[in-house]
Amino acid sequence: MGVLGCILGFLVVIYLTYKDWSVYLATFLGVCVVVLLNRLNFVTALTDTYIAGVYTAIKSFFFLMVFGCLQSYLYRESGAAFCIANTIMKKLIRDDASNTKKNLIGMAIILVIGTILNLGGIIAGVVIVLMYPIALAVFERCDIPKKFILGVLGAACYTFTLTVPGSPQVTNVAAMSVLHTSAGVAMVPGLVGAVVEVIVILVLMNIMINKARNNGEHFVRHELDPATDPNMDTPGFLISVIPMAILFLTFNAFNLNIVVCLIFTCLLSIVLFWKQLKNKDLKQVLSQAAADSIPMTMTVGGICGFAGVITSTDAFQTMLNAIVSINLSPILICWVVVALMCMLTGGSSTGQLIALPQIAPKLLDMGLNVNAIHRVSVFAATTLDSMPYCGSILMLLPMCHMKLREIYPSMFITTVVATSFGTAAVVLMCTLFPGLV
Repeated sequence: MGVLGCILGFLVVIYLTYKDWSVYLATFLGVCVVVLLNRLNFVTALTDTYIAGVYTAIKSFFFLMVFGCLQSYLYRESGAAFCIANTIMKKLIRDDASNTKKNLIGMAIILVIGTILNLGGIIAGVVIVLMYPIALAVFERCDIPKKFILGVLGAACYTFTLTVPGSPQVTNVAAMSVLHTSAGVAMVPGLVGAVVEVIVILVLMNIMINKARNNGEHFVRHELDPATDPNMDTPGFLISVIPMAILFLTFNAFNLNIVVCLIFTCLLSIVLFWKQLKNKDLKQVLSQAAADSIPMTMTVGGICGFAGVITSTDAFQTMLNAIVSINLSPILICWVVVALMCMLTGGSSTGQLIALPQIAPKLLDMGLNVNAIHRVSVFAATTLDSMPYCGSILMLLPMCHMKLREIYPSMFITTVVATSFGTAAVVLMCTLFPGLV
């Protein structure tokens, strides 16, 4: 009954969040199912275990989201985001270009910027917040329906940028910490997997966007999205990119805490963009940005609280042991176990930290190279971690003012389908060419 309770709890959360229920109510009801069928103490599960998970999210993300939102609003209100997007688009695309060319170039711009920022060490969730106003400008210029915006942003932040050899993101670091490997192991299989993901993303998303456009869909800003005047006074292109470049350099070259870097670049943005900001109610802009960051943080907290209750049950350990005992080749065991554990916990790093200590010794005994374990694990971790209840997805809904059922199909393509193809490519490379591992 305990295992059934965990599974039903997940299904309740998935169903209710997809039906646009509050994530807090969805996770509360999911916890009730888990508590009932696992015979846990109801009060302890809610006030101790659940709240401990919420606290973990707040401790990890509160100031990241606050200052990430501040930076995003400063770029939006000053016109700097529009300037960056518009300058690049003018160089790369003409108004008479085909829809497919507009789609591919628009997506490529977002992928490149996201890759640079993610590989620069800026946390993926913060990168999406920083890039949102830029993505809005790109989507408007290319007339890509807005329902695809989180799918493309997710492609830039939640896929190969987390798993490519050398990535400083926590997904790659989690495997390093457990396996005592370096960030760049299995270089060639990892690069091949990343290329496969990019190709799948561009091809499938282009098909989806063209189909939507053929059905009469176009880019439409939400009423709460600020309209961008193409004739607005904006900072110059070089001035606009300076805060992002400084953020990239200070975080990597000086190894400063990301929150400190964000605070500094927010202040720098105010100074550099003052000409455009001085006539705006800056207090209101910054206050609204700070307020908008809270629902994002608490959404992640709700999911972390629910995951905490799940992982505290004896049934969870039973499921983990059963998965580890699957009779498959070692490299497939690695893929399956890590993917399922990340699905259960809703996080690519959390799932690895639970799964790898359990399976790595067995995989090594079966002859699987530790470098192959590392690279397959990090790629597998990004395949099923982005289910509809994933906190990293739900926290973005308040930002873009859209419903889960609107944005999730494209996110499923980029963060589940594409990453599964990439993982398959890594598994094949490690199997067929072990000398490259």
